[in-house]
Amino acid sequence: MESLKARTTRGLFWSFLDSFGVYIVKFGFSIVIARTLSPDDYGLMGMILIFIAMGQVIMQSGFSAALVQKKDTDANDLSTAFWFNVSAGVSVWIVLFFVAGSIADFFGQPILVAVTRVAALGIILNSLSSVHVAILTRELNFRRQTWINLVGTLISGTTGVTLALMGYEVWALVFQTLAGNLIYMAGLWITSKWRPMFVFNMKSFKSLFGFSYKILLQGIMDVIFTKAYFPLIGKIFTAPQLGFYTNANRFYELFIRQSSVSVTRVLFPAFSAVQDERERFNMNYLRSFKMIAMLMFAGTLILIISSRPFISLALTEKWLPAVPYMQLFFAEGFFFPLLIFNQNILLSAGRSSLTLKIDIIKKAVILLSILIVWRMGIEALIIGQVTATVVALVLSIRAVLRNQGLMFREIGTEMIRLATVVAVCFLVNYGVIESFPLSDWPELILKLTVIPLCFFLLARALRLSALVDLKKFMAEHLNLRLK
Repeated sequence: MESLKARTTRGLFWSFLDSFGVYIVKFGFSIVIARTLSPDDYGLMGMILIFIAMGQVIMQSGFSAALVQKKDTDANDLSTAFWFNVSAGVSVWIVLFFVAGSIADFFGQPILVAVTRVAALGIILNSLSSVHVAILTRELNFRRQTWINLVGTLISGTTGVTLALMGYEVWALVFQTLAGNLIYMAGLWITSKWRPMFVFNMKSFKSLFGFSYKILLQGIMDVIFTKAYFPLIGKIFTAPQLGFYTNANRFYELFIRQSSVSVTRVLFPAFSAVQDERERFNMNYLRSFKMIAMLMFAGTLILIISSRPFISLALTEKWLPAVPYMQLFFAEGFFFPLLIFNQNILLSAGRSSLTLKIDIIKKAVILLSILIVWRMGIEALIIGQVTATVVALVLSIRAVLRNQGLMFREIGTEMIRLATVVAVCFLVNYGVIESFPLSDWPELILKLTVIPLCFFLLARALRLSALVDLKKFMAEHLNLRLK
């Protein structure tokens, strides 16, 4: 039987391929669509985003996480979760169908009636595949998910591009998403042997909900306090401004959030499996934290410094007003992945109450920032969101270290060195590279070559342990692949 270490290593490979392979394809389609559509089209989608996101959270209700975390999941648990998800998904769609008119009236956009009703169908499609995803995640089988996701991305991207070129405007974005949901759901059903029984076991429901309701509350608060920016901006500012914000957020979701998910969705079940082995748990936590920090710090650095020339070349100058928003969103990449990782560590240890408390504090900071800075513009709102993430990260680090009996110096020294590397790289970029009057292509090429090299050399000079651990991890994976 394959060891947990081998399954985790293999799972990380396919999960990263899912994010940096599938999502590169998705990114390519996004560029073509953004060049074709206007900021107004993205603004319309941004107006309904909070309602669709809330529907997805309610449909899931944390049951997927509960299925992964529970050690002795059985057939009754799976079927009960499935029928609950489907029932919740249909119920949410019915509600959105009838409130679509009120949403359209609020924003003064009649087209949102039809857009909301059609876009909400994706909630039902996702409800039909949520348990299949939980099963594959529990088994650390990300290879199948990656291939299904790739096919879905190709078909949905082609759908979006075709409709955009044909002049369907906002509907290109709606049907692009629905096509991806449909293909992903169909792929999971076709390739999976599991089928739900016509069973709804109340004992299973209570067992799962005892864990999942905290995830549900956390998810609801996350949507309210992070997606609330979209209707707020849509109501106070213009549709094009919301479009710039929405597209900047899409790239943030693509690069920062998806890369974070690619790691944590593998590590959550892996750490859950060894939650009773404290020494092994702690050793893996420290190594993983440092490697994630180094990878995300390097990636975030590159995203921030290269965003202006890249957007000018890829999306054309009409999208340049989105660059400041994008850079501020990307700045959260220094903190958000580590926060998500720590939250999953606490969940793996069965401390979902701690993650809920930390999330409540984060949302309180977000609410406070909105009340204080909403008159100062969109950039101030994003800074408030990033600040809340920083506060939550500090609290999550403290919670994990105390829960596991670890000392701060075991990660603190590495983080100081890593921050030094990033600071020097920023100085090289803004003090040297940007001092030359370069056109977009030479500037982009220079930043994508000089800065990564500078980061690597400084990391070696400061002897970052994460660099050594990453090399060992890659070597172990190569050996597993060869075997």
